[in-house]
Amino acid sequence: MSVEMASGSMTSEEMVRLSREYTLFPWSAQGAVDPIAIDHAEGVYLYTPDGRRILDFNSQLMSVNIGHGDRRVIDAITAQAAKLQYVQPTMVTEVRARLGQKLASLMPGDIDKVFFTLGGAEANENAIKFARQYSGRHKIAARYRSYHGATAGVMTLTGDPRRWANEPGISGVVRIPDTHPWGQAEPRPSDEVLHETELVLQYEGPQTIAAIIIETVVGTNGILIPPEGYLPGLRALCDRYGILLICDEVMAGFGRTGRWFAVDNWGVV
Repeated sequence: MSVEMASGSMTSEEMVRLSREYTLFPWSAQGAVDPIAIDHAEGVYLYTPDGRRILDFNSQLMSVNIGHGDRRVIDAITAQAAKLQYVQPTMVTEVRARLGQKLASLMPGDIDKVFFTLGGAEANENAIKFARQYSGRHKIAARYRSYHGATAGVMTLTGDPRRWANEPGISGVVRIPDTHPWGQAEPRPSDEVLHETELVLQYEGPQTIAAIIIETVVGTNGILIPPEGYLPGLRALCDRYGILLICDEVMAGFGRTGRWFAVDNWGVV
């Protein structure tokens, strides 16, 4: 088996061939996957090895918010890699300390602690663990029109059909009503959805429910903005029954809705 490691020397066809031969692709039937080979990126554009320019409408997975190749990001990564690349969790660094302080200053309300993870699914997995350990309860309530990640626990919380292949998944997941029914662009009245949500909590036993998890603004299931009154009403329900509220803002947070966090638009913590 030959090893091809020369950087920048592959054609699009070679990239695709080697990737299909030696790697697995997520969310794809492996025999049918047809990836796009990318050589470099700048600003809002991606470039293939043969020079074709592609407009990156998606900011990759909504993560390249300020565009590709921003000099500030490149310089920061380069400087940190030259200074220190990794420490174990029992150690701290200046950048960790400063970032934690900065994030705490931006968080809604009195939230002033940060737990760092490497991705959204991992963040949601840890939120579930925190909620269960803090409350001593087991159940997590989630909605059908939702996506919370592809790892075992949060895939069970995910309500859309992507969860089917992973069922039965983890235990203790219950469903609460959506603000937007399938196939409808307009939301239901908030008081109606909240009333049905409270009925589910009562049927399940609110004393057994550790947390409700929602996407503040639903992402891959339609970019669905909650109706007025829904989020404050849901917060009030959680307070009434001692249930924690987990707002998954992997897609909606960090300025994407015009405020630092989407919940800020409704004054909810």
